[in-house]
Amino acid sequence: MLPVHGPTTSDGAERRGARKPLVIGLIALAILAAPIALAFLWIKFLTVMSHPAGPSLLGLRIDGDTVTVKAAQCPSERVRRVELWDSDSEKLVWRAEGPLTEEGRGGLLRLWAAEDYRTSRPATRPAELPKQLDVSVGYGPEGGAGALFDTAAVRAAALPAGSYWTSDGVRTGRELDELIDCGGDEKAP
Repeated sequence: MLPVHGPTTSDGAERRGARKPLVIGLIALAILAAPIALAFLWIKFLTVMSHPAGPSLLGLRIDGDTVTVKAAQCPSERVRRVELWDSDSEKLVWRAEGPLTEEGRGGLLRLWAAEDYRTSRPATRPAELPKQLDVSVGYGPEGGAGALFDTAAVRAAALPAGSYWTSDGVRTGRELDELIDCGGDEKAP
């Protein structure tokens, strides 16, 4: 019978040496996986916050030099401010506070119409609107709505009178107002 030899000391050291790169690789992978997972979760969070589930509560209309926003709202709500941002550069394009007309307080906002607001700046519309216009409408300290519009798509849409471009397609002002639950309030006219 042949003598059976178990692994020698040099064989064990050789196997441990072969496992060392594998162990180091697994440790490095675990160290890198945590920041990658956190980055993924952060991106997912930002995506959900910037694109909330549900229909868009703002509509935009561009007729030549006249730009109008329709904000969905309940009859008890009143618009306090409207802001326009260039989505690409994140620069403020226009801001107005305190709509003076009943239509404005009710969510029908004619932009760059200084006479329709308590304050607005700048007074004149830029020669070219940004490609991506980020619109924000505030009702008070906590309430508001926002939407991102591709100005070329809004201009190209053949919008019937009283209709607005939304991320969900063309809607009338009434259809926008009907998207929200006013908790028993009658819908705005």
